[in-house]
Amino acid sequence: MKILTYITMRITFLFSLLIMCLQGFSQVESSSSFLRGTASSAGSTVQAQIDGHQVVVQQTIGQSSIIGAAKTENVSAIQGFIQPLLLDKILTPDVPQVLEAKIYPNPFVENLFLEFDLMPETNIVISAFDIMGKVVWSKSYASSNFISLEPTNLTYGYYFFKVECDGMQRVEKILKSK
Repeated sequence: MKILTYITMRITFLFSLLIMCLQGFSQVESSSSFLRGTASSAGSTVQAQIDGHQVVVQQTIGQSSIIGAAKTENVSAIQGFIQPLLLDKILTPDVPQVLEAKIYPNPFVENLFLEFDLMPETNIVISAFDIMGKVVWSKSYASSNFISLEPTNLTYGYYFFKVECDGMQRVEKILKSK
């Protein structure tokens, strides 16, 4: 119980530091315990010294993926909507996550639209994953710069839509609403 109280106090301290930061933002990638992070147009990064350990907490506004992850010998901290184990189930290994595409609207009721600025050269595979990483809908489309999706079998809730084409992929968190 004493350890849990100590951890709770430390987490409270970190989030207090985080709240004190306004719109300042810097990217810290040089730490030996910093695993991954992405920048955003709004948010903050806080660095603190706790029990002789340098701790980095990042926060962004409107980010729909992992924002940051840090790991020490005894503690791992991850902030974001897609956790690494779930992301491992969704992403195709060795396929870069650099596909430029727009999926909208978010949230959606019945139809989603996928739009590319450049015409894809290959067929397009679109899959929807539930929050456990299970494929619940998937369809392949001929190359096109605009596709209307009708994933009618999906119930209300959050899904991760993966788009793959031209040797690239993109994952977006999308809400199906009433």
